Amino acid sequence: MPLIHIIGNLAFILVACSFMVKDIFLLRFLSITASFCSIIYSTNVAATPLWVPICWNLFFISLNFYHITKIIYGNRKIKLNNIELELYQMSFSQLNLIEFSKLIRMGEWREADADTILINEEQVMDNLFMIYNGRVEILVKNKKIAELKDGQFIGEMSFLTNQPASATVKTVLPTKYIIWKQKDLKELVSRNPAIVFSLQAAMGAQMSLAIKDRNLV
Repeated sequence: MPLIHIIGNLAFILVACSFMVKDIFLLRFLSITASFCSIIYSTNVAATPLWVPICWNLFFISLNFYHITKIIYGNRKIKLNNIELELYQMSFSQLNLIEFSKLIRMGEWREADADTILINEEQVMDNLFMIYNGRVEILVKNKKIAELKDGQFIGEMSFLTNQPASATVKTVLPTKYIIWKQKDLKELVSRNPAIVFSLQAAMGAQMSLAIKDRNLV
């Protein structure tokens, strides 16, 4: 296959790859690279350059560079305290700082002493929790089935399924956590797809680990 056709196919492969990535910077980098490949192909595949695709791809490149610059500039304006920065690095590094700032500002920080019940089994859930520092135990019919620690969600199944809590959650140690109203959080993620991907990835990893741990018991 001639090199020019390889470049042309590469442009479409990169576009397809951009649909599968979650990181917004990688997505835009792939899109820009695909546009450059398309320009090279459109310039050399025919006797005269194909100006319509060339011009459109130049426009797409400019648009992607604009959004990358906007994100970088916006990130520089975001100021996180030490606790917020640690939580970001622990559980939300897939988000850019602008998106994380929206998420963290919506939450409310709380603290609980040891042996405090945060959720009762069969309780209708209005909130989603994430542990920043501490440890909780998960009880089903007063039987301990798991423990959760720093960076893990509490109430993620209820958030995803809109069902009541399937277990009681009680602190083992003094615990600092952040809490989001489910209604407000769902409105936020409906406007910010990247936050959806980050939450689903974190929750999915946590549920997979829980299933693995139960199978080992």
